[in-house]
Amino acid sequence: MSETDNIPQSDCAPGAIHPVASQDYFGHSDNIAALEKSLGSGRFHHGWIFAGPYGVGKATLAYHLARVLLDGHVSDQSTEIDLLESSAKIRTEKTGRLISQFAHPDMRVMRRSFDQKTKKFFRFIRIDEMRLLKEMMHTTPSMGAHRVALIDRADDMNEASSNALLKVLEEPPKHTTFILITNSPGQVPVTIRSRCRMLKFNGLELDDFKSAIEQQFQCQGQSIKEDTNWQDLLHLSGGSVRKGFELITGDGLKFYAALYKILDRLPDLDQRNIDMFVDGILKDKSGQDYQAGVQLLSDLLYRLLRGRVEGFSLSASEKELSAKLVKAHTLDRWLSLWDTLAERSLDVNELNLDKKTYMLQSFFAMRDLARGAF
Repeated sequence: MSETDNIPQSDCAPGAIHPVASQDYFGHSDNIAALEKSLGSGRFHHGWIFAGPYGVGKATLAYHLARVLLDGHVSDQSTEIDLLESSAKIRTEKTGRLISQFAHPDMRVMRRSFDQKTKKFFRFIRIDEMRLLKEMMHTTPSMGAHRVALIDRADDMNEASSNALLKVLEEPPKHTTFILITNSPGQVPVTIRSRCRMLKFNGLELDDFKSAIEQQFQCQGQSIKEDTNWQDLLHLSGGSVRKGFELITGDGLKFYAALYKILDRLPDLDQRNIDMFVDGILKDKSGQDYQAGVQLLSDLLYRLLRGRVEGFSLSASEKELSAKLVKAHTLDRWLSLWDTLAERSLDVNELNLDKKTYMLQSFFAMRDLARGAF
């Protein structure tokens, strides 16, 4: 039985297969080629940052890379390596099985732990995790010549854990690779970024996006509704498989329609759709729909704001909504509100505050701000 069977994992969407269990890989051919070139050069870099939106395949590729590193495919001699093909072969062997069970003695995976007392994830990767990493660095690899430290996500480190990691990176042990996964590379201290090579990941294109989501359902013996609007799903998720999966399993497309109507009616409050949205996302006792709803709101505001600042590509309807709500003289206030709502959502989870009150207050705040746009 693997660790993923026992307790919730912060690096895996509820109901989804964990990145370590994903077999086929879709997209990011440039990043794969860059890793293969470095693997075959005989001078593989000790530190890597996989940066990009969450749910686009960063962690999955990291586990493919870890299999190849820990199985001894990397040496000081130049050689050609097919990363995905080698990983597929190793998956069924001892090294691959141990990695899948999070039991490989030469690999340390650091992520936010689940607190059994509060039944919530800790807010940060704890310093205790980094101390265990440092202890591993002072030992000799058990099964081969290489060790791997995977941090998912690096932006979940606090100051103490970041400083502990930096001390290890300053004098990296020989034949040790650090893979840092981040959704927000700007939140990773520059002292850490400067010691790593960064690979940037973007959202998947439609065909790869669809195939990756279908893999999620097929692995669990489930099917996707035939009337799924893949183009809308791609747009709302930004090419993120995890977001797309959450939208499908959590009625996200229905909630988005209600949410759009709420913002479209501002500065008036559309009470009917507010009730439909808030009551709908709170009905699910697991909290998955609520989290998806909060993310939908944050993502929609982000797109509307970015569309005004950078000419970001929007759908026709969102382009109209952005022009209607976000005026030049209120842009900074919308940005501040978006940031404030994100902070409050963390407080709701951490302090167990009333979710319905938070959602209603969010819409009231948007109403008050929208009044300044007209």
